[in-house]
Amino acid sequence: MIISLIDGAEQPADDAQVLAALRQAGARDPIYGASVLIAINNAQGDIYRLVQCQGMRQAKRVTQCLRTLGFAETYALGSQFHYTFGR
Repeated sequence: MIISLIDGAEQPADDAQVLAALRQAGARDPIYGASVLIAINNAQGDIYRLVQCQGMRQAKRVTQCLRTLGFAETYALGSQFHYTFGR
C-alpha cells in the first residue's frame, strides 16, 4: 500500500491518527490484486491524501477503517478514483 500526502493541501487536525489507522488497516496482504485508488478529502472538500491499495481485500479494510474514523464515501461521476471519502 502506498499512502501519499498532496503538497500544499490542508490536513485535518487528527491526520496523524488517520495515518496510523490507515497503516494498520493496510498491513501487508499475502494476496495481491489490481490497484485500488482511494482519495481522502479535507474539510474544505479538497483531496489531501491518496491511498493506493493492492487488491480489493486491502481496499475493503482501508475503506472500513475510514468509515470507522467518521469518513463517508462521496460519489463523483467520472472520477479517476475508485473511492473518495470525506467528513
